[in-house]
Amino acid sequence: MNKTLKTAAILLAAAMLLLSGCRASIGETSSSQPPTDKDTSGGYRDYITLLYSSSDSFNPYTVKTDTNRQLCRLLYEPLVKLDNEFNPNYSIAESVTLDGKECTVKLKNITFSDGSALSSADVVYSFNLAKNSKTEYAYKLYGALSATASGSDTVIFKTEKADPYFVNVLDFPILKKDSDKLTDSDSVEMPPVGSGRYKLNEDRTGLEVNEKFTGSQNFSIREIRLINAPDAESLSHYVEVGAADIYYSDISDGNILRMSGKKVDINLNNIIYIGINQSYGDLKLPELRQAISSGIDRSAVCRDSYYNNAIAATGFYNPVWEPVKSLQNIETVSNKEITIENLEKIGYNSLDSNGVRKNAAGQKLSFQLLVNSENRLRAAAAQLISKQLSEYGFKISVVEKSYNDYIKALEEGNFQLYLAEVYITPNMDLSELVLEGGSAAFGVVKPEENGEDKNNPDSSDGGTEDKADSFSDDEISEDSDEEEKQTTSEILINGFYEGKNTVADIAVALQNEMPFVPVCYRTGVLFYNDKIENVKDSSVSDIYFSIASYKFNDK
Repeated sequence: MNKTLKTAAILLAAAMLLLSGCRASIGETSSSQPPTDKDTSGGYRDYITLLYSSSDSFNPYTVKTDTNRQLCRLLYEPLVKLDNEFNPNYSIAESVTLDGKECTVKLKNITFSDGSALSSADVVYSFNLAKNSKTEYAYKLYGALSATASGSDTVIFKTEKADPYFVNVLDFPILKKDSDKLTDSDSVEMPPVGSGRYKLNEDRTGLEVNEKFTGSQNFSIREIRLINAPDAESLSHYVEVGAADIYYSDISDGNILRMSGKKVDINLNNIIYIGINQSYGDLKLPELRQAISSGIDRSAVCRDSYYNNAIAATGFYNPVWEPVKSLQNIETVSNKEITIENLEKIGYNSLDSNGVRKNAAGQKLSFQLLVNSENRLRAAAAQLISKQLSEYGFKISVVEKSYNDYIKALEEGNFQLYLAEVYITPNMDLSELVLEGGSAAFGVVKPEENGEDKNNPDSSDGGTEDKADSFSDDEISEDSDEEEKQTTSEILINGFYEGKNTVADIAVALQNEMPFVPVCYRTGVLFYNDKIENVKDSSVSDIYFSIASYKFNDK
């Protein structure tokens, strides 16, 4: 895995999806004023209005603004797109077959908007663009080594490891080969050719139905009118006055623009968690980590710090993901009984005059919680968590640092606890978070360094002790010196990519070992005009997932 790509930038939502590219004029004649509505027969309108930036590109691998980035999802189809619970839905792909470190994708009979046939060569070309771009697609494709055409309708991907969920990262946009190099008579970059549900109109100031798209004749929304919103101020204005019919935000900066109408929550695979320096004092003890976990009211953090734009974590994986829904059972509200039980088990049985728990040696439950001061929602969450844990005898001092100082402290190991956010790729790979040496595994150490008995993980929230007993000697071998140096979680994760273990095994082991404390998963928000019908399955993979069935009821 490319460690340079997966660096500390993934710890902060504002920096983890670094998108860059060239700027190109694509319609300077477009209006900055909302278009005038027109009625159509039956009380239904055949267009919607969206925002864009006329100075930005419509190339998904060079686009810079979020408005244009989302519009690209209408212009270019991927092999696979995910719904709001991270289930894959085939788009250009007819079938996907996984065999160890090889993934074979059979393509549907697809036509580009210019009438040419889409082939495996276009997919390979687009893969290489995605892999070498500075986009979220490059980040998600970290485990893909190559793509090769096998005939005109089959692509074979080689992967770094045997990943059962590799299909979930195949949502990169497919462009017609070399069409990203086209320019007009003025040497201005032309938008690439795609096979999406819509295409740019002739003067590139709006979108129209792509008649080559399967089923396009049934689209109720035939046209997408665009309003130029070149900067944050104009975008905010148009959203607030209701000029746009749909607006999406991942709320990464903590600010949300509200528009009248209906709202859909978009599940993000961004986990908010408390990282732990397992080399610091009794933080090496799983009982103490479990006590921190059970002392947090996650529902209150979602409500009061993230204004309900988050889902309380029930485990380490996203709680909406079907494979773990019945397995993860960390409580979303604090549990006094479990918290006190774990603290007393390791000797923290008394309180000092300030209500801070201490052990027989006088050692107190006093820790610093490091947080990036530049993210106001996370800073607020840190303060709330500190207050919650104080009810159980913890003294948690919140230390706010600038982004650069925050990252430096993590890299140097100069911390006790820290609050962070990491984007987990949709193949649900937690390796970089929980395995020692992972790019986001600050504070994680080997068993011999923290004195933990890896074969006897302690029970935690939700009564997972019985499930821990389900691991057999065959699953956790003690025969090799290498395995003796690994945690149960590490053995199981490595074994998972060797086909030995299941994601269920990992979910239970992580909950027992608690290498870090999961708090919540953030959500984005999609606002839309309440006259639009049939908005469903919108997801971070495609916020316009069901646009083919949209109807604008203007009655």
